[in-house]
Amino acid sequence: MSFGHGAWFGLGAYAARLSQRYWFAGEVILPALFALLFVAATALVSGALILRRRGVYFSLLTLALTALLFAIGYRWTEFTGGESGLGGVTRATVLGVDLERDWTYYAVVAALGMGACYLLRRFHRSPVGSVLVAIRENEERARFVGYPTNRYKLIAFVLSATVVALAGTLSVFNHRFASAEPLSVAFSGELIAMVVIGGMRNFLGPALGALFFILFREFLSIWTPHWLFWFGLLFVGFIVFSPTGLVGRG
Repeated sequence: MSFGHGAWFGLGAYAARLSQRYWFAGEVILPALFALLFVAATALVSGALILRRRGVYFSLLTLALTALLFAIGYRWTEFTGGESGLGGVTRATVLGVDLERDWTYYAVVAALGMGACYLLRRFHRSPVGSVLVAIRENEERARFVGYPTNRYKLIAFVLSATVVALAGTLSVFNHRFASAEPLSVAFSGELIAMVVIGGMRNFLGPALGALFFILFREFLSIWTPHWLFWFGLLFVGFIVFSPTGLVGRG
């Protein structure tokens, strides 16, 4: 499991904002496409190196990558805005659709999110997805059968990073602001918590975990500022008593 997947979220947000600022002023589609391509290329290069290690070493390398990018985003004030971030993100009218209207933008994001889920579902059921499941279950056996396991894992790594970059790109246009916060280890920890609580081996598990985390945070934070303490206890409980997550309890 990647311990630093938030890096792609933050990198996608920064790439969209900076490309709009310097190259595609007033545009939405071109900055978004640039962000996805930039993150995919970065994930391809970094994944080729990180995937040389497995298990905890792989997880620690992803964590180190996130820490490196956070240090750059937080300290390179002239380029990234540092701790103040980069504001001034604008939307536009695309194909007659006014994205400046919040409800219109929400509908577009919802459509893109559902479309991404549909494509991922199709990918999961494709021959490539079947091979990835075989590699997850027993990589050595898949390698002996003749599958180039490293190549398949790199495909999954790049695809996963690109999907998260899409989320970061949509987020930066929603909040009209890019910051180093998604590059922090804490943000990646929240993503891990969502996946573990929902269920790692089920397609809808992470989505269910994200919903649970957000509702838990919003409602419990009303009653106590120490909601993270109670969430930590709950997270430990899931790991000990329900390793398969909420989906496994159904």
